[in-house]
Amino acid sequence: MKNILLFIGIMLVLAACDTKQTVIDTGVSSPYFDGTMMEYLRSDKYNWELTVEMIEHAGLTDLFEGTVDTLPEITFFAPPSYSILRFLWESQEKGDAESYYEKVEDIPVKLCREFILKHVVKGKHLKESIGFRNMSYYINEEEQDGGTNFTCLNGNRVIAYLQRESYAGVADAGAITMYLFSWTADTYVPLASPDIQPSNGVVHALNYGYDFGNI
Repeated sequence: MKNILLFIGIMLVLAACDTKQTVIDTGVSSPYFDGTMMEYLRSDKYNWELTVEMIEHAGLTDLFEGTVDTLPEITFFAPPSYSILRFLWESQEKGDAESYYEKVEDIPVKLCREFILKHVVKGKHLKESIGFRNMSYYINEEEQDGGTNFTCLNGNRVIAYLQRESYAGVADAGAITMYLFSWTADTYVPLASPDIQPSNGVVHALNYGYDFGNI
């Protein structure tokens, strides 16, 4: 928690408006993690301490350990601790006694569960399986026929899509970047590092500037 408090101010300034795939430095170059998704999240308190607390408080540990028979593999658009901490702070600033949360344990279990399930999709969906955006249209235009649509376990709908960036002024000559848009919230969701692969699915880490729950 001390690391989070020291770093949150800087990250709020740098990341608040970023919707493009960036990078969360986990200190591991390989995308593979030898363990379950829950073990991966617990192994990196710097990025996932509050995320783990929310999963445990929501009673969803078994889902992230891969022990739910109907959901042996999941895709997790993972909200980082910094986003959750900012959510807690903003709840305190509102001054509403019914939604005043000083810590994760103050959030009602039902609400906590809904928050986490907003970020979970059944099955393992890697970046390479995501469709490219039809560049003739914005991702949220009716004519858009690219990308890959998902319905999360809480019922909210998102679309992930790939886009080849420009390089040295040349269109479509750069890296392939993954993006995420929420149909339900009508907003872009900022991605950081995709394709972190524990034994029971894949984690696509969201950016530190992600507005928690707005997906």
